[in-house]
Amino acid sequence: MIRFRPLLLMSVAAVLAFAALLLLGRWQWERYELKKALAEEPVPEMTIANYQPIAEGMQFVHGVRTDTREQGWRVFAPVQYGDTVVFVDADFVPGVEPPSADEVRVPALLRLGAPISGASIRPEEAGPFTLAPRPLQRLWFAIDLPAMGRNAGLENVADYYVASAYVGADGRATANPFALATGADTLPPERHMGYAITWYGLAIVLIVIYFAYHASVGRLSFAPPRRPEE
Repeated sequence: MIRFRPLLLMSVAAVLAFAALLLLGRWQWERYELKKALAEEPVPEMTIANYQPIAEGMQFVHGVRTDTREQGWRVFAPVQYGDTVVFVDADFVPGVEPPSADEVRVPALLRLGAPISGASIRPEEAGPFTLAPRPLQRLWFAIDLPAMGRNAGLENVADYYVASAYVGADGRATANPFALATGADTLPPERHMGYAITWYGLAIVLIVIYFAYHASVGRLSFAPPRRPEE
């Protein structure tokens, strides 16, 4: 026979915490499944051959590279493409300290007038915890193409940007580490699976601690059933 006299406040807190842990685990598992599916989808590519760089309109977006985990600033350089202005993610300035717009030149790829090829990406909306932009310094912590265009005094800004290859000081081109499908981010899918397992594991530990505590204070006991008197 099981005798159980649960503590009211502890039980309410345990139920709420258990539900929260399950929700967090489910959320991380859904992120894992979503990013696994995105990894299998090709990112749309496009090429811009005839364009005119707009040097005074460059903006800088904070980011962490997926290949080196290096923190820095992505250089978004606008180009006039027909009647449309397209931002090109064309360079990366490493370092925590933001670059000065007066010190950063137009990326070499655009100065040479070479065709721009890369992933065509429509950015997602900024998350609730994204830092506020600093328009006067042209610094952004999420990609907001309309706002970036207005900050540069530009009109007819496209709702997509092109993540082109980065050209280093040695002239060697490297793949853009931010050329990810919409809905993806720099965190690998396996990391989300690890987080999901962690949250579910904590939920199990919570239940074990809850019942173990009640047993230790005599509020949970297991007594063998009484035998009928002969």
